Amino acid sequence: MDTSQIEERCAALSLIEEDASGLEAPDVQACPDASIKNNLVGRFLTDRPIKFEFMQQILASVWRPVMGMQVLALTDELFLFQFPHPKDLNRVLEDGPWTFENSLLICETVPPETRPEDVKLDTVCFWAQIHGLPSVFATKEFLAKIGDYLGSFITVDPGNFGGSWRSYFRIRVRMDINAPLKRRMKLLRKDGSSQWVSFRYERLGTFCFCCRVLGHVDKFCKRVYEEGTTPEEFPFGPWMRAGPRRQVRPVVAKWLLSSQATLMTPSNVPAAGPTPRATVSLEENGGIQGELKRRREDSGSSGNDREDDVTMLESVNILPKAGLEGQARLDQ
Repeated sequence: MDTSQIEERCAALSLIEEDASGLEAPDVQACPDASIKNNLVGRFLTDRPIKFEFMQQILASVWRPVMGMQVLALTDELFLFQFPHPKDLNRVLEDGPWTFENSLLICETVPPETRPEDVKLDTVCFWAQIHGLPSVFATKEFLAKIGDYLGSFITVDPGNFGGSWRSYFRIRVRMDINAPLKRRMKLLRKDGSSQWVSFRYERLGTFCFCCRVLGHVDKFCKRVYEEGTTPEEFPFGPWMRAGPRRQVRPVVAKWLLSSQATLMTPSNVPAAGPTPRATVSLEENGGIQGELKRRREDSGSSGNDREDDVTMLESVNILPKAGLEGQARLDQ
């Protein structure tokens, strides 16, 4: 086939109508629903299924958005958090990271004209504590270099330079969830000497004590399987979590705007007993003593109390902690 024949055949080709046609995208209009502008998409760093109803109750109780919030399940693993007011969304981002049942929430804002499913979720922002750094080296410029050593530096805690003595310094860092956590850094002095500076991470969820990667524990770590490392040989541990932490009592998620949000009560909770007033009234009328007396007489006892006269019921914790102890801010 010569060149002229190829040219003739190419000239005879025609584009399919759907390839050549289309509609031009309209101009972006201001949406009257402000909540669409304040969307946060996120997923939890875990392989376990997420209990959606329980999750939204817990997060709403912890975040306590002033203007409320809505939660939508886009998929089994991807969730959309909608806030009518941008201050609530910004506060959630600034106070993070957050965990649910010790699983880290990876979340980002949804830019305009972007589908939530297309937002990249592979980084998380931590408040990192720097321990062992001499105060003479704790300048904003050097703290920024330490932040870039850990990940990507964002900002320093204004309280670092407040005048009161502190045993550590805080910096905000964006970190890759697939990169191993750093536990320490060697500080090289001008005189040739060196010392170690250690790091601790606030609200640090599940991570592997062997490979330092977020999202799994050592019993699911490939490195442990391949190298046969024992727990006694792990170079990392729970001490990398900043603490102590203050326990937070879960409350009813009154901040949820969805009408379908209901407080979940387990079905295995024992039925409530008589009120204190009814108990006093029953005792005054001889009801309790009379019942115990009849039971002793039926069993042939003349005065010794039986162990089964009173049955003790263990109290049931209606709402589990679900990782709430990791949500409280540290007292500075």
